[in-house]
Amino acid sequence: MTEPIDYSLNVTRSDALMLYATSQGGYTVRLHLRLDEPIRPDAMRKALDLTAKRYPYFCVSLKRNEREAYYVRNDSPVALLHTDQMITLGSEDTNGQIWAVCYSEEHLYLDFFHGRADGTGMYRVLATLLYYYFHELYGLTDSSGIRTLETPVTNAETVDPLEAFPLIDLSTLQIPPLPRALNLMESLGLERGEGKGYIRKLSIPEDVLIPFIKGNDASPGILACVLMARAIERVIPEHTLPIINHYVINARPMLNAPDTFHNCLGRALLDFSDAIRRMPLDKQCTAYRGKTILQSDESTVRKLLTVSASNSQRILDLPDFDAKVMAARRSMENAFSAFSYTVSYVGRWAYPQLGEHIREFWTETPGGPFPLLELSAINGNVYISMIQTFREDVYYQVFLKELEENGITVNEYGMTPIQTAEVRF
Repeated sequence: MTEPIDYSLNVTRSDALMLYATSQGGYTVRLHLRLDEPIRPDAMRKALDLTAKRYPYFCVSLKRNEREAYYVRNDSPVALLHTDQMITLGSEDTNGQIWAVCYSEEHLYLDFFHGRADGTGMYRVLATLLYYYFHELYGLTDSSGIRTLETPVTNAETVDPLEAFPLIDLSTLQIPPLPRALNLMESLGLERGEGKGYIRKLSIPEDVLIPFIKGNDASPGILACVLMARAIERVIPEHTLPIINHYVINARPMLNAPDTFHNCLGRALLDFSDAIRRMPLDKQCTAYRGKTILQSDESTVRKLLTVSASNSQRILDLPDFDAKVMAARRSMENAFSAFSYTVSYVGRWAYPQLGEHIREFWTETPGGPFPLLELSAINGNVYISMIQTFREDVYYQVFLKELEENGITVNEYGMTPIQTAEVRF
């Protein structure tokens, strides 16, 4: 007998903080690809319909009442829109769905609500979409590692692993407060610009980068963490608060939940301490790598997420929607004060059979109170998006100088306004 699938229509512990803290406007991600020829809408429409059928748990609308937010199944087609501008998920234009696909010439955009899934979950949808699109155009049949209609949906995909975590009384914990980190906007008196912020893009050929990171005991993500810290140190040499980096970790392996779509994110906090500051670059990378390994240990991640699960359940148990929003925002603001910038690297693209038709790959998110570096690697290049709310390029230019002084060739793609989607309940 086939096990019934739990489509997780209630907001769960892994997703509660992100959803409620960003309920106004919503926190969405735009995955932006430039393909090797203009998008063919008829073929993309077929591919999108097949992809949506494979991911029924993403074909939902976001609803709310006085008490809580929740999801309902949505059988309307996922929207395919001929635009590169900001859209609104959950609206009439997007058929009430929490994700959509946009295109303009050879540019493809996957807009997705982060409150429902993290980058790993979104990448899997993107891989399925590209597989069916390239199958339609070129006859691609190699679906290795890609979820297709031939791979049934399982509860391993839909169940939130944090729902099984034991709850603890947070009031009894003696958790030391997180240190306050150097704020890169306040330190230079920078102000938020218009809209959601700005994204600056650069790429590095892997045949340049890989030998360098191997020689310096790094990875693309670790190197970005270190070079950004060095850049900040050059811009603000007399700072008194510490330069602390939030390095995003995919927690699925530590949770023994490799298939789940939920927001399974851990973190490493990397302090550019006086001792590390005095080291040469290769030792700095080794130190950051060591700190990341220690904070990625299964027991460490599970302890951190036990606290996170209990905090999320505390929010979910509050009596009304507005109280949930206020509590989630307080939690997120407390966390944000503890780091100066964030780096997120999901690793090299896992589906090489799709890569030959992809020329560029960027990740775009709304700007926040600190710069964010989003890294992706595909088809022989590492793509870096520097996302910030202020227009000034002072940190970007010194980050570039760090790369260039270390002999790392870069290609620049300029600055554009952030166009991530809004979300409507």
